[in-house]
Amino acid sequence: MTSSVKGPRHKPRLRTELSEADEARLQEAVVLFGLPKAEVVRRLIRASVQAGPALSAENTRAVVELARQVRMVGRNLSQVLRAIHRGQAVRIEDTEPVWRGLYEIVAAVNDELTEMTVAYGSKLRREAKLALPNEIHGEDLA
Repeated sequence: MTSSVKGPRHKPRLRTELSEADEARLQEAVVLFGLPKAEVVRRLIRASVQAGPALSAENTRAVVELARQVRMVGRNLSQVLRAIHRGQAVRIEDTEPVWRGLYEIVAAVNDELTEMTVAYGSKLRREAKLALPNEIHGEDLA
């Protein structure tokens, strides 16, 4: 008769090295959520799969469009700079629409990128059951 001796079952483990900055962030999360490090990491791993990629296909298309707009502004600024170097400088008053447009586009790009990334962060924390009290009620802390 053959008997099989089973030893204790070992769970898979993860050992990783963190930069000092990442360790500090992990410590912040431990304090903020009142959970052990391992539990914070486990919840974030689970949630990252449930929440999906950081940028959806729609957000990726938006980033491509934002990049196109930024390149367009860059070309316009380059043309203004070339005109200045050729001695065809325009009066500073005449450049105001260019600078105002640049500011508006940069602000719009910033707002859109912030919305995409903050929304994902909130979604990830909710999926990980690490949502902060204000996020639970639909108010982001961004």
